[in-house]
Amino acid sequence: MRSGNNKKKKKKTIKSKVISWIFTIFFLFLFYIIFCGFIGGKRFYFNTSINGIDVSKMTAKEAAEKVRSQFESQYGDVAITVLLKDCKYDLEIADALNLDVMDAVHSALSDSHGFLSRGFMYIKSMFTSLEYTATPSIANRKAITEAIRNSGLNELADSGEKTYKIENDSIKVTKGRGGYEVDSEKLTNQIEALILSRNFTEPINCPIQYSEVNLENIYNDIYVSPQNPTLNPEDGYSLVEAVRGVSFDMEKAENMLKESEDGMELSIPLIYTEPDMSTEEFQAALFRDALGSFHTNVGGSDDRKTNVRLAAEHCNDTILLPGETFSFNNVVGQRTTERGFMPAPSYVNGESVDEVGGGICQVSSTLYNACLYANLQINERHCHPHESGYVGAGFDATVSWGGPDYMFSNNTNYPIKISSVYDGSYVYCAIYGTKEKSFYVELTSETLSVEEYETEYEDDDTMEEGEEEVAVRGINGFTVQTYRKVYDGDGNLIFNEPESISTYAKQDEIIKVGTKEKTEEETTENKKNKKKKKTKKSTEEAAGNETMNE
Repeated sequence: MRSGNNKKKKKKTIKSKVISWIFTIFFLFLFYIIFCGFIGGKRFYFNTSINGIDVSKMTAKEAAEKVRSQFESQYGDVAITVLLKDCKYDLEIADALNLDVMDAVHSALSDSHGFLSRGFMYIKSMFTSLEYTATPSIANRKAITEAIRNSGLNELADSGEKTYKIENDSIKVTKGRGGYEVDSEKLTNQIEALILSRNFTEPINCPIQYSEVNLENIYNDIYVSPQNPTLNPEDGYSLVEAVRGVSFDMEKAENMLKESEDGMELSIPLIYTEPDMSTEEFQAALFRDALGSFHTNVGGSDDRKTNVRLAAEHCNDTILLPGETFSFNNVVGQRTTERGFMPAPSYVNGESVDEVGGGICQVSSTLYNACLYANLQINERHCHPHESGYVGAGFDATVSWGGPDYMFSNNTNYPIKISSVYDGSYVYCAIYGTKEKSFYVELTSETLSVEEYETEYEDDDTMEEGEEEVAVRGINGFTVQTYRKVYDGDGNLIFNEPESISTYAKQDEIIKVGTKEKTEEETTENKKNKKKKKTKKSTEEAAGNETMNE
């Protein structure tokens, strides 16, 4: 009986203790709740700092005022570091952040003032320091995307970085590893995550998206057209060496790519194409042959000969690449006294006058004949008003600044060079180039029509009756057709076409007739003197007309 009673008493004691503990805990919890409510959530605790600044017992507003300058300075130019292809980019994201310090301080205050944790944190602050970090929140996600766009990351992706390499006469590419672009959406998410975690210092490896290998872009990048050697007119006609062509079989490469697995490296063979001519062959053939030449005897005054010399010097050593055109007026330039040209007889509007540069047509005409014998393409050529004395009818070429020009083209496959030299008596013109096949040219002419000149008589009261004098020598007008015949090295005619038609105007003869009455008988000696004078004058006029040039 006694043991049973003991057990009952023991159970009552345990129950009493449990109830006591429950009430104790309840009252302690109630007290803690009241204590937490009493503390409130409007002020920071003892020994509390934000971003290293003491804000103990301050309200959010008071704390915000204290940390404002430091907050804006720290986050006003904050940047996230992004790594891409061994390059580092700092993305300025301040525009994406909410830099209102009050919001950040309120956030810090809320984090430390949970209702049930207030009492504990309050007591803890009495014995230890509490440190909080106020950081901005995300205000504008689009600003992050804009920062990515402005960072230059996409420029690196579009920079033409090669997705291939050349090794052992082949192109190495990897299936599925062509060009790439920045995955802006994924990068934006990663930056947003760093901001939310208040981690502004950790760099991000930029996420990228690969595209398939673009064989067409690779082909355009590596393709080199085979080039024959030539001369560079921009560098004093220096030698430009031959270039070997490079390409690959596009269809074969596409099939290789289709049949391969992702990540597999492919080796595409390169195709090399040799040019038609090597640099050494070109150098050996350059200006090797005299394609055609011609020379004329230079007469007239010293001033006319000066003009001929200057024009020849300007033309000398002119080089034309295949397809290029020579313009006499452009090469010789404007004829002025400042450039050394002198007044000499020249045709202007069909009349013979002294003009600066008179005589240079002898150079253009001599060059014209050399070009004909070289079998070059003639683009522009004009004849004189009257036949010239230094070349046959139909084979002259008149020029005038701002007027008629003489032009021809290099229709050969090699560069040509003009040699134009005046030696004091003759002007020599030659065309040097390369004869791919032997040929020679024969020039002929045919008179199509003739217009005879008429004779006019004019009274002259300064001459005695019975006296006559030729004032203007008569010249027949006529039309001439020239021909160019080209023969191969074996004498076979391979070209026979009309070259040009030249029409020369007639010049009527004018004879002066004396009307003055005789006052005394002339002596035989006087008659002889007048006859000699007349003959000498006519001879000089004839010589002058023969040497007219332009």
